[in-house]
Amino acid sequence: MEAYPCYEPQGVLGGAQLESKEEDPYYDCCGNPSIIEYRGIYVCQKCATVFGPVIVDSPRRAFTQEEIQKKRIREPVYTNIGPRTVMNVKDDSVKNKVLYYRLAKINKSVSTTFERNLTVAQPKLLRLVSQLGIPPSILNVALGIYKKAVAKHLTTGRSINNLVAASIFIACRKRGLPRTIEEISEVANIPLKVLAKNYRLILRELHLHVKPLKAKYFVERFVTELGLTMDIQKRAQELLVLVEQSAAIIGKDPKGIAAAAIYVAIRDLGRKEHRSQTKISEIAHISEVTLRNRVRNIKCVMAGS
Repeated sequence: MEAYPCYEPQGVLGGAQLESKEEDPYYDCCGNPSIIEYRGIYVCQKCATVFGPVIVDSPRRAFTQEEIQKKRIREPVYTNIGPRTVMNVKDDSVKNKVLYYRLAKINKSVSTTFERNLTVAQPKLLRLVSQLGIPPSILNVALGIYKKAVAKHLTTGRSINNLVAASIFIACRKRGLPRTIEEISEVANIPLKVLAKNYRLILRELHLHVKPLKAKYFVERFVTELGLTMDIQKRAQELLVLVEQSAAIIGKDPKGIAAAAIYVAIRDLGRKEHRSQTKISEIAHISEVTLRNRVRNIKCVMAGS
């Protein structure tokens, strides 16, 4: 990455020393670099060279006075919530320090409930997205859905965790990402019924429409998690094309159909890649009875074709 000069005074920026990264060989701007985090970027205190933004997957909330002071300096000026006012006291006089303290207190008091809610919800959203391995594009969609829910006052009397998890699930459905509600419920540590209730609430109140995911989106993921070969995946996709227009599977859970197609593909090819019904049903978050029923449906369609 090309370095650009930063016209900040040398020494301790912002009046607080942050942890240094001079031992990293990437930072070779000068003979003895002293790299710190300052307002969301890495910068050298010795030669004032900027090395790019600080990438933080899940920012932590500040509780102690020391954490609050570090957060004021490290936090970027522009966030997903919007630009914030940075009051950096550089005057040593007691009178001006008291004045800046009063201005900062007034600025904090006039912040809206919308901003305060997002300040709490955004770290939770980023943490769940990081644990689920969801790309940034879907993160932006989930954040937009949650902002609309806050603007509609859906958070009044409800848990932020539940609405954040429901927003992520809706974003996955809208972008066609194969993530099951059981998986999100397990990662977010939320009961499945509670998550489903909040999911339906957001859809109803925000007038959102999501299409059911097709079974083919789950096949590739299940094959990878089961450690199967590409031949099994191709055969399972062929079976799904064969049965997708059949009345026997209309309205059925796509996870069960994908798992059944993989199980039938393994049996048809007769390879040594045997996987038990228990293993497949655990990966697909369905019961063994559901798996056997979907296998029976697929075999009936194959016999009639």
